[in-house]
Amino acid sequence: MSVKVLSYGGGVGSTALLLLKKEEIDEAIFVDHGGDYPHTYEYVKYISENVFPITVIKPNVEGFNNLYDYLMAKCIIPSIKFRWCTYKFKILPVKKYIKKKYRKATMLIGYTYDERERIKEQKNKDITFEYPLVDEKITRRQAIEIIQRYGLKVPQKSACWFCPFMKKSEIFALKKRYPDLFEKLKKLHSNCMRKDLSWNFDFVEKQRTLTEMLSLP
Repeated sequence: MSVKVLSYGGGVGSTALLLLKKEEIDEAIFVDHGGDYPHTYEYVKYISENVFPITVIKPNVEGFNNLYDYLMAKCIIPSIKFRWCTYKFKILPVKKYIKKKYRKATMLIGYTYDERERIKEQKNKDITFEYPLVDEKITRRQAIEIIQRYGLKVPQKSACWFCPFMKKSEIFALKKRYPDLFEKLKKLHSNCMRKDLSWNFDFVEKQRTLTEMLSLP
């Protein structure tokens, strides 16, 4: 019987999946790359203490275990088009962990039915990928209802606080709720200004938003 490992992200999808498949899951793994919102780390601890023990692992990318430090050192920001940051700092560390500990396993991914377009074909002889929420057509709304039925707190959005997918409203919210992280986001973009990133639409757009916000009281 194949070992089943959940790639846990501290968000709605992976939490609902953990609740639904708890009896089948051998281990749930969360990658701490240092770039998640503080509320995500708090929620991972909450789930680990009240629902299911979460194994927390650290990535190692060219000697860096913190994504923000890596970005600062390289004078770069994450890219919407290539999403190399997700692969290097989240997906690859889990794959390496599974291969070292189990050699072969089935990895459960908590994409909801609304996110089915995120599924990409992955060729790996040692790991089989499954998307139970997509297979069962469970939407994000339904995933939230599952969490509520279990009497648990519903997690806030799980993402990096410097993600290129951030909306302008999310950057404003970051400034209000986590001013220290907003300052670090500004520092990251200022650091990138040392290089010519005019070709990078993600960077130019976010820099424009930051510039607008700096002019606000």
